[in-house]
Amino acid sequence: MRKNNQEAYENATRGLIQKLDDMNLPREQRLRSKNLTLAFRDAFKQEAVKHATFHADIGYDYRYFPYDSYGFCRASSFSFVALMNSKDWRLMYINEIWAYGPHYFVMYMPTKTPFDLTFDQYVYDGVPVPYELGRPTSIDGDGKNVITRFLHATGLDFSVALKNIDRD
Repeated sequence: MRKNNQEAYENATRGLIQKLDDMNLPREQRLRSKNLTLAFRDAFKQEAVKHATFHADIGYDYRYFPYDSYGFCRASSFSFVALMNSKDWRLMYINEIWAYGPHYFVMYMPTKTPFDLTFDQYVYDGVPVPYELGRPTSIDGDGKNVITRFLHATGLDFSVALKNIDRD
């Protein structure tokens, strides 16, 4: 990623952390969500994580992705919801009706605040994300595989996430 994109990426990461601070979350949720956000955003930059998430199963050539957050919406949103393990966080989906879709993000339900770990993949190109088009969804049949590949590559405990999903 070019230097100006790296700076924008770091600014976007700081903006996500600030957004979590501004959401007035309960202390435990605020700390956990900030830790996950930082861990995921750092992971998006790693070649091994990109390979495990995109190439190993679906064969995307991630070397041509223009930004580090590009393409991680599904893996990071699924994993975030599973690791937060709280009904306060809901997985949301914008389908192909949006020209840039599909897109996954997370909604903090007590305040209906979108929290999008990969929003910057659109901001780079000046495209606003239409969160109002988002609809609640669940982790699909391949979701456990997505979570396992992504979290295993990041070094986070994916078994906890899978146990949380199985509780539903």
